[in-house]
Amino acid sequence: MKIPILMYHGIHDVTGRDGHFDPVYSITRQQFEQQMRWLAESGYSTITCAEIRDVPSDKKAVVITFDDGDLSNYTVSLSVLRELGMTADYFITTDWIDIECYMNPVQLRALDEAGMSVQSHARSHRYLNDLGDNELAEELSGSKQMLEEILGRPVIGLALPGGRGGDNVVKVAREAGYLYVCNSELGINSPKDDLFALKRIAVTRQMGIVSFKRLVSGDRWEIGRRVLRQRILDNMKAVLGNRLYEKVRARFLG
Repeated sequence: MKIPILMYHGIHDVTGRDGHFDPVYSITRQQFEQQMRWLAESGYSTITCAEIRDVPSDKKAVVITFDDGDLSNYTVSLSVLRELGMTADYFITTDWIDIECYMNPVQLRALDEAGMSVQSHARSHRYLNDLGDNELAEELSGSKQMLEEILGRPVIGLALPGGRGGDNVVKVAREAGYLYVCNSELGINSPKDDLFALKRIAVTRQMGIVSFKRLVSGDRWEIGRRVLRQRILDNMKAVLGNRLYEKVRARFLG
């Protein structure tokens, strides 16, 4: 059984409303509603990352995730998901809580009370593989502690900022008490896969509904060509470094 994990960020029709607009990762409300309704009509049930191990073999499951904590996660996605009876994992960058364009503690608690899963996206959104051990531990433990204080419950999931991780990041995440880690590597998961290396499908503004359906359905050609592109981008990261790579990535995504 294969379980796709979808990676979203913000939902913005135009710049300047309901959060931080990104030309690559901000999709429109119409796109989001169309995608969610297709999932529902196609028989998909939403689960959280924490439930992947327990999915019955005859269940058609999908995981919906949001990174960063954009305000539109509360103002737009929550109402759409509740209308369709869906759940999602929201990974929050804790240094961005209660600043312009991002959610505040009241809104995070509202997500939690609505049955959503609120988890960590580290503290500052710095790339974790660039950090020394002490900074890394503070990024992971500090964000976990802050969210637990806001929510009043354990935080067990981590999404890697920018998808940057590695063996040491996973080691420190385990030590901090996380039970699963999502990266940005493109692929489909199974219940037996490593919970500390969960692959995701990045949903972008340029992605049409046909490509979306193919990716969720596990179409080998669609996934294969995008994996090839991701490998090219990964090689660019290795050559350019994280900072310079970010300046050119938007030209290659879509």
